[in-house]
Amino acid sequence: MSSLIFGPVPSRRLGRSLGVDLVPFKTCTYDCIYCQLGPTTHKTTQRKEYVPLDDVIEALKPRLATDPDYITLSGSGEPTLYSRIGELIDRIKKLTTIPVALLTNGSLLFLPKVRNDIINADLIVPSLDAGSDTCFQYVNRPHKDIQFDQMLQGLIDLRNEYKGQYWLEVFLLGGMTSTEQEIKKLAQCI
Repeated sequence: MSSLIFGPVPSRRLGRSLGVDLVPFKTCTYDCIYCQLGPTTHKTTQRKEYVPLDDVIEALKPRLATDPDYITLSGSGEPTLYSRIGELIDRIKKLTTIPVALLTNGSLLFLPKVRNDIINADLIVPSLDAGSDTCFQYVNRPHKDIQFDQMLQGLIDLRNEYKGQYWLEVFLLGGMTSTEQEIKKLAQCI
């Protein structure tokens, strides 16, 4: 159970972050060319309860004493694939006043259910790595069921619906998404 929880680890953005890993290693909607964890071994869009919710809560409780700045839903795959993420956020907020952050690639935000599930997080940090479908396919290598336009619309819909802190993380890849033309496309997206 303890492998579900990691840290607190130092984070440039979040201070001392207590991580919660909700999906098996490299279970993701993308297979990004830059991922520090290596190639995705289970590319999927199927949301499910990969770990029993009660197990996550029980593993988290004793670690709250470490007094992190954030409890961060992130880890070794895409956390919005965890089907009970909304219940988890609500249960964490009943346990502590430590803010809950979600680091997500944003790929499933086009789904109203996903946006509704994460609406009670204190901070949501989605990613946008490309301003065009060509770059999106090259850099993120998404699951076949995820289209660039729908991913982008999901980011916009969340921004319009969500009242908490929303930090869009833009990743520039040298020679690919960092060109003037691609930066202009990214700027048009946001």
